[in-house]
Amino acid sequence: MYIKLLITSGFLFCPLWAMGNESAPLISQTSYSQFQKFDRQLNLGMGVTSGNLTNGNSGAVNNSQFINLEIERLFDIGIWLDINASLMTYYSQGADPAFNKSTTVSGSQPNFGGVNVKLGYAFPLNTNHLLLTPYAQFGRTTNLSSYTMYANNQVTNLTQDYFLSSGVGTRLEYRINQIIELYFDQNALYNASQAPTNATLAANDNYSYTSLLGAKFNLWHHFQLGLQGFYSDFYYTNPLNTINGIALVPQSTVGGLVSIGFIY
Repeated sequence: MYIKLLITSGFLFCPLWAMGNESAPLISQTSYSQFQKFDRQLNLGMGVTSGNLTNGNSGAVNNSQFINLEIERLFDIGIWLDINASLMTYYSQGADPAFNKSTTVSGSQPNFGGVNVKLGYAFPLNTNHLLLTPYAQFGRTTNLSSYTMYANNQVTNLTQDYFLSSGVGTRLEYRINQIIELYFDQNALYNASQAPTNATLAANDNYSYTSLLGAKFNLWHHFQLGLQGFYSDFYYTNPLNTINGIALVPQSTVGGLVSIGFIY
């Protein structure tokens, strides 16, 4: 009699238990489980940047706003994948000395829009708190630059003017508790310009180094708020001289991003 009651109760309880937990993401219990609660997410963000444009004795500042779509997944076997797509929505910059000084040129911003992919393998230094992920990065980013506009006889084509980027990076995640995670990301990229240039001008190929500090807040079962701050430096492989002087190009950029995400 007691055995029948236990079996009957079990059949009744299991569906109720499943219904009560169907809202939680289905994450298997592995050494990555605690971090998967933060790193299996899709988010939409809005960000701002401010950059220094310098070359020779001239200088200027540009400011921009952009939207960002990111999908991230940390798999059970430790593979980590992060895909970012961005698009600029606002830009301002002073005149470039390579052009007529009475003209305001919208250019010299290497991140007008594009898609970048990070692929790595995660090493749990502590299964509850620390995760280290070396990764490779590659992508395609529109090369909106007053230098390439000059090199194309002041005509730009955003389908042709772009960078192919490749490089490596490392990401360190610190999970404070079930709600808050901090992370630091450092990468180094080589950005090869595909923009056509005339015979006398070199391409504005460059190396970039980006440091990023971020935080994730799991505020509800499927809801995640994200914050980021980042800083980039650019180093060019060729002197970018023009007939009228020296074109302004990005030397450093600082920015931030706020995102709203969905944990899956």
